[in-house]
Amino acid sequence: MIALRKTVHDPRLWLETQVYPLWSGAAIDPATGVSWEALDHAGRPLRDIDRRLRVQARQAYCFASAGRADLLDLGERQFRFAMDHGFDPGSGNLVALFDRRLGILSAPHDLYDLAFMLLAASALLQHGRLRSDDLPRLEAGLARLKAPRGWHENAAQSLPRRQNPHMHLFEAATELYRVTRAPRHLAIADECLGLLRDVFLQPDGRLLEYHEGDFSPMPRSRQSVEPGHMAEWVYLLHRYERVTGRCAGISLVRLFRAVRARKLPSGFLPDTSQPLARSRRLWPQLEYLRAAMVMYWRGHDLSPGDSPSAIMERIWLDYLTTDVPGGWFDQRDTQGALRSRLMPASSLYHVQLAIRAYCDGE
Repeated sequence: MIALRKTVHDPRLWLETQVYPLWSGAAIDPATGVSWEALDHAGRPLRDIDRRLRVQARQAYCFASAGRADLLDLGERQFRFAMDHGFDPGSGNLVALFDRRLGILSAPHDLYDLAFMLLAASALLQHGRLRSDDLPRLEAGLARLKAPRGWHENAAQSLPRRQNPHMHLFEAATELYRVTRAPRHLAIADECLGLLRDVFLQPDGRLLEYHEGDFSPMPRSRQSVEPGHMAEWVYLLHRYERVTGRCAGISLVRLFRAVRARKLPSGFLPDTSQPLARSRRLWPQLEYLRAAMVMYWRGHDLSPGDSPSAIMERIWLDYLTTDVPGGWFDQRDTQGALRSRLMPASSLYHVQLAIRAYCDGE
């Protein structure tokens, strides 16, 4: 816990007494125990929206790592649903999307979805809540996507190849290595790290999102730079260094400065800086908070506007002050007007990790 948190309402108390009750209560389908995809701004479940498997994996990870027995049980149930019902019987592919009755709509065997299943597995493994065949099954699914370098986007090897799934695979492999100390998990993390150094991160500090099959960058007209992902890498690289005791070989200060250079005049991050978006979602602000915490922990000077407390206060006022206790606004335009009409369940991942970094030093 740090003294900076006193500049706003107590975020840790908010997480424990408002966020968890909402997202483990109204946000859970009582008939199945599966998370709804989203709530409306009155806190009511949007029952007609198709449900993504990745949301179940992300919620499973959050609940399993929350440090509470009741939430651990819920996280295990959600992970169990994904393992038991999340593979297409015909192809063996991991499902991406269920309809509102939880029938399978698509099963592309997506790398991003597999990364979050592995991340959820890391949290449950730490608590002895995995079945003996769960991790081998997921690792076999990942092996199906292995390319000469990195991993394919999905079973169909669709293009573009994206940095984002590799970032989350890096995250999952780092956490698995923390729990297992298995060299195979460290090797996955190191391969993703090599891609960041050699392919995704550019000399001018930009993180390119989209690539051809050989990992050459897509042209500018089809390219994107998301400052939120750049900020996310700052934290994940710091985490890797703490877990492994190794240097990542990338300057976190330089990367943080590249993120900071892409802020809007309001202090918020846009959804994309290339091309410049006219919107700003909640999650990039939370990742900027985590990145600023890394700078704070490492003793680097921050301007008043980039201090963790200043970032937290902006987030609190613009996104977390709602009529629904434990809820959030997902997106505003760059002038501050509300754009979103729902509260995505998937935002819990960013909310929980940022609040815990801010309050608990994790």
